[in-house]
Amino acid sequence: MDKFFSVILISLLFLPCIPGVMAMDEVRQEDEKQNNLVTLMEEMNEVIIGDNISLTGKINSSLYGTSPSDVIILISAPAGSHADSFNLAKTSHNGSFQYNQVADIGGDWNFEALYTGMYSNRVSVAAVPGDEPKKTALTLSGWPTFPKVGDLVTFKGRLSDSEGKGIGLKPVTYRLASSPIGCIGGCAFGGYLEWRDAGTTTTDMSGEYSFTLPVVESGSVQIETIFPGDDGYSSSNSRILKITVYE
Repeated sequence: MDKFFSVILISLLFLPCIPGVMAMDEVRQEDEKQNNLVTLMEEMNEVIIGDNISLTGKINSSLYGTSPSDVIILISAPAGSHADSFNLAKTSHNGSFQYNQVADIGGDWNFEALYTGMYSNRVSVAAVPGDEPKKTALTLSGWPTFPKVGDLVTFKGRLSDSEGKGIGLKPVTYRLASSPIGCIGGCAFGGYLEWRDAGTTTTDMSGEYSFTLPVVESGSVQIETIFPGDDGYSSSNSRILKITVYE
């Protein structure tokens, strides 16, 4: 008899838990169903620093009519990255979309797609240093060729990789060498062709950069720019520009 009542007691104790278990299963199934409505996939789970992270995805047709809107790509980048926290990706008529993100720094990159309140699965891609840094090229040009004292001379250039693609958000240092009789941006270098750093600028997203220097004395000056390199890209120097300053 005691065993009989024990079985009944145990059954009564566990009975209230059954609806809770069922409710949790239903929530889990609903979450999985929502995840299936927006899917996201990575092309590779590991890329070299400086390369593109390529993602593809699909939106279920039940979430849009004849013309789907853009999908939001949520980005969780490693510390120190200049990447935005989100971007928009164009969606084709069948609900598919693609997105590319430059891995400007090493570490784990995480992505999710968001469409009309529905989140996709999360994907993770690791950005790692390559065996060898990518080769770079740095250009430099300036005008006017014969500035006068009091003018502002603007210089510009572009940092690109071996494929000609611009490298964005990288530091470029510009430096000067001048004779004692003249200079741009400062004087008294202590001797002919004594180089010194005059400042640093940063490339924009297309790899282009610019800076402006005042002409303060007549004479001649030589200018070049330098990209110091990093884990993903090799260092490079621009050509040397020779500027003659007239009074």
